[in-house]
Amino acid sequence: MGKKIFYNDYEGKSILKGYKREYQGEILGIWNREVPQHVKNFNHYQEDRNAVIYFALFVEYHINQTIETLYPDFDYYLDLSKTATGFKINLLASFRLFPCQIFEACRCINNIRNEFAHEFKVVNLEQLNQLPDSRKKKTIDKLIRLTSDYKGDYTYEEHGDDQDTIRNRFKSLCMNTVTALRIFEPQVKRLRTEKIEK
Repeated sequence: MGKKIFYNDYEGKSILKGYKREYQGEILGIWNREVPQHVKNFNHYQEDRNAVIYFALFVEYHINQTIETLYPDFDYYLDLSKTATGFKINLLASFRLFPCQIFEACRCINNIRNEFAHEFKVVNLEQLNQLPDSRKKKTIDKLIRLTSDYKGDYTYEEHGDDQDTIRNRFKSLCMNTVTALRIFEPQVKRLRTEKIEK
């Protein structure tokens, strides 16, 4: 069986079931202005720690954008800049807006970022294989499972077998997660204006 599409709901539990192409022009216009430079920055970093933290922040930025779309006054409740990323992911996941694998990916990226931010000895992604089982399951094992089970617009396999590295899998998962948050953004805005505000 082939890979599942990262942006589709296979469990029938999410409000937004999949990508609506009617917004493609709007999404691509903004994407092409903003995203390519971030990919160049990621590729520029030689050390995995810098690359991981940079791209994890890029994903968190998009999580914040989604929260701000749904909750324009979220800062009255909690300061968005000081709220833990895990809390923000769980908040969004609790609404079941998007397919569950998108939130699994957000958690995986955040867990990998935390390993690099809090473990001084972890300097490259391959070292995640040496973590205790409980941490390995939430980081490298989940990364491999998500990138093996799902495909999005970005894939580590694009350029042949030599591209199947942990770093390329991490980049693919981050890019597909950012893509998911971006492609659902117009639908989230519409949900906010047409359903919640009315």
